Amino acid sequence: MQIPIAGHPLHTRSLTIAVSLADDRSWRVRGDVIDLRKCGFVPMAADIQPAGVIHQMCIQLALDPGAARILSLEVDQPHVAMEPSNESRGECCRDPAPRLQALVGECMDAGFLKRLSEVFGGPLGCSHLLTLFQLMASAVPRAIALEHALPQREQAARHAGERLFRRSVFVDGNEIEGGDIGLGVQLGDVHSHAYATIESPLERLAGEWVVRAYARVTRPGFLLRDVWAAERHRQGADLAGAEWHDLSERIAEIEGVPIVPGLARRLIGILGDAPGDRLLLDTLLQMAPGHIQVLAAVMDRWLADPPDGVKVTRESARESDIGQFGGNADSCYMWRRSGPLLAGRPEPDAAT
Repeated sequence: MQIPIAGHPLHTRSLTIAVSLADDRSWRVRGDVIDLRKCGFVPMAADIQPAGVIHQMCIQLALDPGAARILSLEVDQPHVAMEPSNESRGECCRDPAPRLQALVGECMDAGFLKRLSEVFGGPLGCSHLLTLFQLMASAVPRAIALEHALPQREQAARHAGERLFRRSVFVDGNEIEGGDIGLGVQLGDVHSHAYATIESPLERLAGEWVVRAYARVTRPGFLLRDVWAAERHRQGADLAGAEWHDLSERIAEIEGVPIVPGLARRLIGILGDAPGDRLLLDTLLQMAPGHIQVLAAVMDRWLADPPDGVKVTRESARESDIGQFGGNADSCYMWRRSGPLLAGRPEPDAAT
């Protein structure tokens, strides 16, 4: 069940969530998102955004696992797309992060995503931190359920600082010959036994759950083609013999639909009511935001074939919309309609 990625590497997005025991009463939950652009550059606002690390952001929580209640919250953003500048009138991507403090005291339950959206969605927040927090909101209840399923004596044997659970998601985009984009997503959950109860490293594995998915995104229309997905669960003595299960029939309805807009709504409609589909849903929900990041790495194609016959030179850029790239209007704080980056400009057609 290898993902059939081929072509030129464009972009990788990594999201990881690590849950560890802080003390007898609380957990430490850390989520990280990293966007690594592998080629090209994007003219954006008054600058050129080259390849390399585009986003590196972290959300760290202290959590009461009994109620899934957030006790404290910290945000770190070492790499952001927009630093303060004259063009942004001193604003930057870090400005909305303090809004997340409004979620301290909230429980990561079935209503949490709605509250998160109200506090940090659209022009109020950062789309990348929002995507990360949404994934954390799904992973944390799963970690709690897996931990509660262990014998009480094993839970009591945990040591402070010990990792309990880790989720990793990787989105890789490659440009295929002909201009399509191959999009692969891998999600992996690992739950661990207590250190004090094991004698060898492999005994630490309480369970591993993996979902892999792939789609070819075609133009025009950014339509999903050749969609497939598969899952595997391994634990205990079943490490070598665990089989992959094809899930493609579960998502056949998204074949031929646009990846943007509206994919999340479609996926929730197909998979949202079935608890057994939760990992598949979490995997596929990363396709659309991941694809937006991948698109920024195909700037060379736009330069070679710009719309309406625009001649791409430094001189023509001053008189045209070349370089007016960025997020869709109101997709985040920096690209809000009332902000300096969109003032007096036509709305961009695609997000970076």
